Amino acid sequence: MEIRQFQTFKAVVDFNSFTKAAQALQYSQATITSHIQQLEEGMGVPLFDRLGKKIQLTAYGRELYTYVEELLVSYAKIKDISANEQSLQGELRIGASETITIYRLGDILSRYRACYPGVNISFVMDDCSRLREKLHDGLLDIVITLEPKLDDPNLVVEPFSTERLVFIGGRDHSFEKIEDAGGECMIFSGEHCALRRFFLRFLEKREIKPKHHLEFSSMEAIKQSVANGLGVSLMPYISVEALLNEQKVKMIACEEELLFYAQIAYHKNKWLSRAHKKFIDFMLESRDIG
Repeated sequence: MEIRQFQTFKAVVDFNSFTKAAQALQYSQATITSHIQQLEEGMGVPLFDRLGKKIQLTAYGRELYTYVEELLVSYAKIKDISANEQSLQGELRIGASETITIYRLGDILSRYRACYPGVNISFVMDDCSRLREKLHDGLLDIVITLEPKLDDPNLVVEPFSTERLVFIGGRDHSFEKIEDAGGECMIFSGEHCALRRFFLRFLEKREIKPKHHLEFSSMEAIKQSVANGLGVSLMPYISVEALLNEQKVKMIACEEELLFYAQIAYHKNKWLSRAHKKFIDFMLESRDIG
C-alpha cells in the first residue's frame, strides 16, 4: 500500500465522488478507481458499497478513514521537517468570499506564489456560511470571510481588516437617507450571504418596507443593477468605490456607521504546516483594523 492510495481514498470520501476526487487530485478517473481497488485488495475487504451511481462507505471504510486522517497528518508533518524557505512544499486549500477574492487577495496570492512556488494552492469562492461549513468538514484548511465578527469556539479567527458598508442607489434616486427608502426596490445578494442577512435585519429594525426586491448571487450583477436604476443595495465600500468615483451610482446616507470584518479562520484542531503558517503571515501583514 502506498501513501497516494490513502490520499485518493480520503479524497473520494471527502468529495463523496470518484469524479470530483479525480478533479481535485488531477488524476484520471481510471487512476482513482485503480488506487481504490489496490487498497481494497491490499486490505482484503471492501471499502465502498457501489449503489448504482452512488457510493457509500462500508464499516471497514469508516474505520479506515479515521486512521487515514491521522496517517496523512503525520505524513505532512514528516515532509515539513526538512522543508526550508526555498523548498517549501505542501498544499493549501483556501476559501474566500467574492469581495475578498476580488479586492483583497490578488496581491497576497501573487506574492505568496512568487515566494513559495512549490506550494500547490486550490481555491474556492463561496458565501461565508458555506465556506465555514467546508472548514468544519475538513474540506478547506483556511477561509477568509467578510461578515460580522465571528464567534465560533471551534475556530481560530484573526480579523485583518475593517470594511465599511454603504448604501448605494442609481444616479437619479430621489431620496438622500436610507431611512426614507420605504417603497423602493431593494437588491439583495443570495440567501446564504451574510450581507443579505445583515441588510434584512437593518430594514426590519428600522421598519423600512421595500415595495419589492431583486436577488442576485453575484456582487458584480448587483452593482450593475443599481447603476442601471433598478433599486437600492447595501455593499462593501471597497467593491463600489470605483463606481462612486465615476459617478455611476450615488451613496445614500445612513445615520450610523455599518462595518463588516475581513477575517481569516481555521479549525482549532487543524495542524498547520509551515506553508499554512506562511500564508497566514502574508495575510496578517496587510492587517488594517479600524
